[in-house]
Amino acid sequence: MKCGLSRLLSRFNSSKCKIELNLVLARIKLLRNERMAKVRQMRHDIASLLQKDQEATARIQVEHLTRDQNSLAAYELISLFCQLVVDRLLIIKKQRECPPDLKEGIASLIFAARRCCEIPELMTVRNFFERKYGRDFVSAASDLRPDCGVNGMIIKNLYVRTPSGEVKLKLLKEIAKEYQVEWDATKCEEELLEPPDELIEGPITFVSGSTLPVQSVQYSKLGKTSSGERGCMHYEDTTSAAEVAAIFANEAMSAACAAAYLANQASSQERHRVDTLCPMLGTLVDENEGFSGEEETLLSDDEIFVRFQALKLRR
Repeated sequence: MKCGLSRLLSRFNSSKCKIELNLVLARIKLLRNERMAKVRQMRHDIASLLQKDQEATARIQVEHLTRDQNSLAAYELISLFCQLVVDRLLIIKKQRECPPDLKEGIASLIFAARRCCEIPELMTVRNFFERKYGRDFVSAASDLRPDCGVNGMIIKNLYVRTPSGEVKLKLLKEIAKEYQVEWDATKCEEELLEPPDELIEGPITFVSGSTLPVQSVQYSKLGKTSSGERGCMHYEDTTSAAEVAAIFANEAMSAACAAAYLANQASSQERHRVDTLCPMLGTLVDENEGFSGEEETLLSDDEIFVRFQALKLRR
């Protein structure tokens, strides 16, 4: 029961498909009127920019104008294909496979469904044809696989790309002539028709790093730079590299031991100096306390230094 219901729901419904195609035609009429008004306004604005010598801004506007004009051309093709499919719906319903003379129209509508978001009814039409001809047929048209049958002009008009310099220049000249704008296109021609920069030629194929030739250098050829530092070293194999690493490790260990010995020696000398000075300072303090007991006067720094020197000589 469930299997029969799913087959019934997945069948191609020509009546509903016809309704959706007519909705596509109605929406395209509205979009065409809006887009044509927008195109006329943009052409007028570009003419004003050329008259004010604002070529840079005019070039940017020309890119948007080109996209809108391409959309209008695509709307015309979609309308033709929709009308063709509506007229042949009975043939489509009776035949299991897609008729060869209708493949271009159906595949073009499927291709335009995802690229014309402003026409949501096209997605519904696409789903109808997916039920009729299968997912592979729809995927081939959407992904532009070989022999998909999509119309070349609709691909060109719906494919998003930056217009070339020749197209921009031609459209600018056409607008300037239409609105009778005195515009010197010499500078614009030099910039737009300038050949592209040559690219750096690189390798055509990728090569694994393990297959590249490596020049081996003996360790005996190693030298030292003028500043005493070791130069760039190359090793014949991993064994020689390990031996050199062991030598460098021993040298580093010896240097660390020498640094530790010098640090201990300096610390012991400083400790001996402090031990010698402390008794002398203690004696000086005692004498100063005795003197201060006899005479209630404070000694200056100079007098303390003189007494310290005398006590040092006495010892």
